[in-house]
Amino acid sequence: MVKILVGNDFDEVLRTRPASGWWNQRVTWFAEDGDLVILPARPEESFLRYVTGMTGTRRSSLRVLVPPAEEGRPDTLSGSCLVDEEFLGRIRSALAGRPVTGIVPLWPSASIARLARALGVPEALAGREFAEQGGGALLNSKTAFRAIAAGVGVGLPRGRVCADRDGTVDAVLELVGAGHIAMLKKDYMSGGAGNEIVSPVPGVSPVGAKNVVVAADEAAVVRYVEGRWDWLTDGGRHQFVVERYHPGSVACFAEFLITDDGIEFGAHGEMLSEPVTTKQIIPPPAFSGQVLDDLTDQGRRLCEPLRAMGYRGRLSADAIVTPDGELLFTEYNGRITGSTHVYSVFGEKIVGGDFMKDRVLFEGFWPKGWSVPSFDEAVRRLTEAGLVYDRGSRTGVIISSAFDRRDDTLLHCVVAESLSEARTVEERLAGLFAAR
Repeated sequence: MVKILVGNDFDEVLRTRPASGWWNQRVTWFAEDGDLVILPARPEESFLRYVTGMTGTRRSSLRVLVPPAEEGRPDTLSGSCLVDEEFLGRIRSALAGRPVTGIVPLWPSASIARLARALGVPEALAGREFAEQGGGALLNSKTAFRAIAAGVGVGLPRGRVCADRDGTVDAVLELVGAGHIAMLKKDYMSGGAGNEIVSPVPGVSPVGAKNVVVAADEAAVVRYVEGRWDWLTDGGRHQFVVERYHPGSVACFAEFLITDDGIEFGAHGEMLSEPVTTKQIIPPPAFSGQVLDDLTDQGRRLCEPLRAMGYRGRLSADAIVTPDGELLFTEYNGRITGSTHVYSVFGEKIVGGDFMKDRVLFEGFWPKGWSVPSFDEAVRRLTEAGLVYDRGSRTGVIISSAFDRRDDTLLHCVVAESLSEARTVEERLAGLFAAR
């Protein structure tokens, strides 16, 4: 028996900027003995050895396949690449007659349903009927999220979905005219990279967004909307969201697994932005038990209609807690997220025990100025510094990602007994990897 793990990204028709190959490679953390992994580019062997050494998976039992690249899109697993006849033959050869027990993509694309059909195992993809009708777009749309969230009655920031220029101007003016700050959010970007803030006053820090634009009157708002219309709508293809921005809020999430049997809670986390999302803390230290209970209850409420529609897979319900203590949901993400491997692999499988109560998992991108020549060199420096993850103490640093050759960086996860200890380790890491 074998699972097929697919390191795919958003469908190219939804988001024209693909994820980098190193980001897709996080799917390897979910591999078990005998599995087949499909990636847009071949990972470094040192990364595969590291991942399998941490998870206990036998590296020799894994097969990694890379389909022929689509011209001009080397980091994308497009639908045509996945069902290329020669590539399908390679998959069948790697399966060697073993039954496929599951097909697990990072993103619930219709192209994965097409792959399942082409291999003759449509039943191996949970929620196939929903995925093959384009359900992945609904699961990762900020505009669809607002409609569903409003329908099930979870807390939302004041705002609306916009599809035309006049309506957008009205929505922004409704907020800035009342002395509030507006955030405009593209439909299919993630991590805050598709967000901009429009403020009636200067001096607002762009936390959770790429930048801030000052527009205090109607003329300024009209100029902004006209100038950014193509960007906001991806050339007129998508709607977007205008909502009230709450400075000083803390971002958080509750993640779930939706199955035929029900909705299973995964983990809570806190997200840090500098200015877009760069780090996460599991479990979140900043919230009371009541806030976490509300986050879980309302997040589960978001999952219920999606389960009824036929979605099967992970769903992260993202929210903020305002300075006034109000819990407001901002989006959902129906896919394997950048948090899934942290709690379900690092926490549950590697750290073990009651990790949500006796450990902190502090994971994130490297700050600007950190770099290392190679993945192997990063492991060597951690080892010499005595910072590598230790199974006996259940503390230390796990390298989360493959090596990003664009800027010679990685992601890492500090496992510690407290957040203060995790931050102390971060300071030591700066001495290892920050430019001298």
